[in-house]
Amino acid sequence: MTALGAAVSTIELPRLARAQNLANEIGVGLIGVGVRGYELHEDLRRCKSVRVGGISDLSEHYFDRIKPRLQDPKTPLHHDYRRLLDDREIGAIVIASPDHWHAAMTLDALAAGKDVYVEKPLTYSLEEAVQVRNKARETGRVTQVGYQRRSIEHFYKAREIVQSGILGEITQIQLWSSRNRASTPWRKYNDYNTEGLPAKSGAEHVDWQRFQANRPPRPYDPLRFFHWQCYEEYSTGIFGILMSHPLDAANLVMDLGIPETCAATGGVYRYKDGRTVPDTCNALFNYPALGLTVSFIGSSNNEYFSQEAQYRGTHGTLELGTSGFRIFAEKRNALFEKFVGKAAPDRWSNLRSTPVFEEPAKAGNSTLAHLENFFENVRSRGQCKAPVSEGFKAMAAVAMSIRSYQTQRSVRWDTSSEKILG
Repeated sequence: MTALGAAVSTIELPRLARAQNLANEIGVGLIGVGVRGYELHEDLRRCKSVRVGGISDLSEHYFDRIKPRLQDPKTPLHHDYRRLLDDREIGAIVIASPDHWHAAMTLDALAAGKDVYVEKPLTYSLEEAVQVRNKARETGRVTQVGYQRRSIEHFYKAREIVQSGILGEITQIQLWSSRNRASTPWRKYNDYNTEGLPAKSGAEHVDWQRFQANRPPRPYDPLRFFHWQCYEEYSTGIFGILMSHPLDAANLVMDLGIPETCAATGGVYRYKDGRTVPDTCNALFNYPALGLTVSFIGSSNNEYFSQEAQYRGTHGTLELGTSGFRIFAEKRNALFEKFVGKAAPDRWSNLRSTPVFEEPAKAGNSTLAHLENFFENVRSRGQCKAPVSEGFKAMAAVAMSIRSYQTQRSVRWDTSSEKILG
């Protein structure tokens, strides 16, 4: 090869690489850049061969906040999310809107031929969840629900342990969301620590009509817009935003499916600030076909228990959460011997306080991993770790708990009609 030819090759190879990257690049439309949406945008910037091709939001404040973080300052910003769906260079939509818009945005995106990543919970109501699940089946698009515990490695190791039967017969699972915050939860903007309202929170700075479009008309209220999690018209509350995470993890670990019955109760007992979703709640789910119950405690005044779940078997207990998992033996049985051995020192005299095995979480960003799993399957046309079909199961249980809480009656799942009775 001549020197000139070598020089041309040296120049052309990077050009070819860039062209190939552009060909494999996935254009993404991001709907919602509030607290969670901003975090998703930061992780989208880290995803390989992914380009944010457009953003939709209803707040001037959130537009101002995201602009300095845009990789391309010319990225289009829209109030109407449907403009993202009309863009042929956008192949995937990431939805981080309030709960009451999840269904409409997902349905519209699927109908427009886009692949969809939607934050949890899947929808606001059961009826919407049925529509979204059916539309996902009909279109065959790639979907991912924001249950990022499914992208954390040790949850799969926990599944292997439970599925092996070494814990014995599991008839009870206890789930928690234990919080005790110095600042008032869900009265935030920008991030999970910034309380109050932004400077641009007046009616002239927010497209309230679009936000409220699928709800009964009411005058503009900045608290309802920026703190929407606190109000039942827009939010699934603790049951949907918090409980559904460990419940979805239990579906992964034990293939639970949808519970047969649910009884839930609670109230606004700590933060009497005008919110209409409970800050304290409990739910009890029954799975008679599997021979077990699942109970949930939603606490806003105590975080003594740091894990999210206990799987209680006749031979031992698995404590599982995002920080890792621990296994406790009921006695010096086969489970104990597997992890400790027959000759054990005196430190094992109190099995209730000393785990026989611990698996800490590996360092990493679970949201980034979850997004990368989504884009990997957008390219391969495979199935994600948390497709709509899995998110539907958690949403059915969430809807049951909300119905039971609101009516103060036990409710039942009817499999044939896919409706909540009671």
